[in-house]
Amino acid sequence: MKLRTRGGANRRLTMISSKQVLVTGGQFSQYNNYHGQASLDNKAAIDILTDAVAPSAFHDSEARFDPPKCHPRTRVKVLEKIMDWIVGAAKPFLWLNGAAGAGKSAIAQSTIEEGIERGLLHASFFFSRSDPSRNHAGPLIATLAYQLYCAFPESEVQTTILSAIKKDPLIFKKTLQRQFTSLVSQPLNAYFSRDESTQHRMPFVIVIDGLDECIDRASQKATLTGLASSVQTLDPYIRILIASRPEHDIKLSFSSKHMKDIHSHLSLDLDDEKEADADIKLYLHERFAQIKDEFDNRTTGRKLDTSWPGEEVIEELVDKSSGQFIYAATVVRYVESTRHRPDRRLDIVLNLRPHNGDNPFAQLDALYAMILESASDIDKVLHVLSLHMMESDRNSICCTIIEKLLLFDEGELETLFCDLGALVQIRWAQERFDLEPHQYLRILHASLFDYLLDKERSNQFSIDRNKEDTKHTTHILQYLATHCSTSFNSHLEMPLLYTFFFNTFTSCWGTISLELQQAAFSFPLRQFLTPHSDELCLYTDLVQFFVSPFLGLLEIMTLKDPQCSYIKDHQQAILISVINRELERYYNDDMLACLLLTFNHIGSHRFVPIVKQYSYVNYMIILDVIPFADTVEADRLFLRCIWNASEQIRHSSGVLHCRHTFYHDFVHRLLCDPSHLALGPRTYEEAALFCFKHLGAIPLPVASLAQDVATDDAEDDTCANAEPAFLDTNGGEWTLSTEHFSILAFDNDATYFFLLGYTIVFLPYCGRSETLILACEEYKASIAEKADGWAFPIRRRLLLKEIDKYLFSR
Repeated sequence: MKLRTRGGANRRLTMISSKQVLVTGGQFSQYNNYHGQASLDNKAAIDILTDAVAPSAFHDSEARFDPPKCHPRTRVKVLEKIMDWIVGAAKPFLWLNGAAGAGKSAIAQSTIEEGIERGLLHASFFFSRSDPSRNHAGPLIATLAYQLYCAFPESEVQTTILSAIKKDPLIFKKTLQRQFTSLVSQPLNAYFSRDESTQHRMPFVIVIDGLDECIDRASQKATLTGLASSVQTLDPYIRILIASRPEHDIKLSFSSKHMKDIHSHLSLDLDDEKEADADIKLYLHERFAQIKDEFDNRTTGRKLDTSWPGEEVIEELVDKSSGQFIYAATVVRYVESTRHRPDRRLDIVLNLRPHNGDNPFAQLDALYAMILESASDIDKVLHVLSLHMMESDRNSICCTIIEKLLLFDEGELETLFCDLGALVQIRWAQERFDLEPHQYLRILHASLFDYLLDKERSNQFSIDRNKEDTKHTTHILQYLATHCSTSFNSHLEMPLLYTFFFNTFTSCWGTISLELQQAAFSFPLRQFLTPHSDELCLYTDLVQFFVSPFLGLLEIMTLKDPQCSYIKDHQQAILISVINRELERYYNDDMLACLLLTFNHIGSHRFVPIVKQYSYVNYMIILDVIPFADTVEADRLFLRCIWNASEQIRHSSGVLHCRHTFYHDFVHRLLCDPSHLALGPRTYEEAALFCFKHLGAIPLPVASLAQDVATDDAEDDTCANAEPAFLDTNGGEWTLSTEHFSILAFDNDATYFFLLGYTIVFLPYCGRSETLILACEEYKASIAEKADGWAFPIRRRLLLKEIDKYLFSR
């Protein structure tokens, strides 16, 4: 540009922008060449636009080199749903949301790439919290407008965009709504309005990924509100895909009156879990196969095993992923290091070898820490999460009970976790036998607990499991004492019993706090049990899931601190009074008396075996179920079902019984107490009469080829219908194992077999009774002529000997 001054004097002048100017004697003049001026004006407008753009936010930006995208043949259904929405949806917005690491950015990237293959025009913006150029909404519209400008060369779109900037060079300082209207809505309207036919028109697609990564939450809301207000005239010309975590402010925006009717919702967290797991499994299989091939091709040493890493390892990693790709991707990135052996890196991931300061999950840990830092009260959040760690598949505690248990205000959980939706969500669900839905916590990352329990990884967010479990055990005792002595809501409060049952012993090897001691001593055991004694199912649940572990807790407290023995003595005395009252029912009923004595003699004789029944709880064992099939409604002491003592609790002072046997051991010791005179000849007489009554009602079974022949040295018969036969274990304790409940429950031969054994054991303890004498004589007469060809000759012979002893004694 040539600058002149009046009078020929050369003076130093300043160039202003790119426009042609003439300065004469201090006066400012501008040339008005139309074509040259238009060109310069457009250049100025495009400069303003490009200066406002964030290039690193493009889908193909160099800053995002090798961006995450869906692995081939994964996320197929999700991508199909998105493409269907693009070409045929009635609503302009689609909100794709999911937990941290669910793969939202990969899906957004793959959507764009698939759209390009199909000839769709698009613009995108990928937010990133760690990139100052795209962690805020300032460059959002400029970046979209620039891509729109490039998508429609030499068209009304370009001229409309540039015209808007020329009219208002400071447009990028205006509201997002104003920017979007001027630079996106109006240009698209101008372009599409020239062609009234929409039959083959493809909409323009805008993809905004990671809106939650915008650090200014007010801008998140402003973005959605501004876009919603500007797209009304664009439908069906435009589709806007928003991908984000389901964070509180974003959820509220989508549920607002501006957005709720114009958006569709696609949640990865609600997507088919089996499909997500299958995708992750496919990804792991193919990536590990690739890692193995590349390593074997470059190594000169030992190659990887043919089966590496193995199906069990793949399944473990899939389970840890919880449907979120970030865990699997983190593992793959760590294992594929070309400077290490892949098998050793994978062993570190699986905690099979120390990592020596090289944390495989550093990226995942940073993500967890970033999200947890947003919590309004992290101490309460961690306290709730530590309670959730104690739960199992059977004992999800609803939010209402958690708030009461931890003395929170009603609705406080929603406030605590409102900013942690990427890790933990609160959802309405109808669990098992709930009559109506309730709110429950859902942890979206199984690996979150590994992080929280490892102090080296989680630092200020770490959870001391022993300390927290002791607190929660105290909370549960206090809650049950306060809320459940007069009424018990089985649907909502049973999970508390399950939590207590499964965690009491693992939580009490740490310090037994004074609060726990006080809660255990003051617990109103009689008031807790007595009101529910007429509700058999509930009562037996209370015995099984509370009384037994409670007795174990008292035992552990005494072992750790003998001064706590007064607590155990106090509560055991109360329990004895409760059991004694219930035992009155057993003494005066022949069926219950037989059950009581079978329980008392369990394992003491080969004729009173333990029957192992593999049910939904694989360590549950059932006393000979055949004679006692009708005791279910009457067995209030839960003697019919006891527990296998294969699980033991170890302590420095010795080995305790398993958690499930404390109650039955306590009852057994009570019955064996010499001072307990009620369990005497009269009770044995009732039990023997019950056996004779049923022996007389069942036809004598015919011998089968599978049964033993009665030889002089044979100790016992076998029961062919209860295979496999008795197993002698633990120095003479006889057990009978079966995987088929129906064989024992409905077979007369097995019933007869067991009744013979019980009668042999009980008869020597019976008192003299005319009724029992008559029963013995009737049975003896019924089998007097049945020697050969009939089942169980050894037991019948032994029973006849005991009958003779009874009849001719004294």
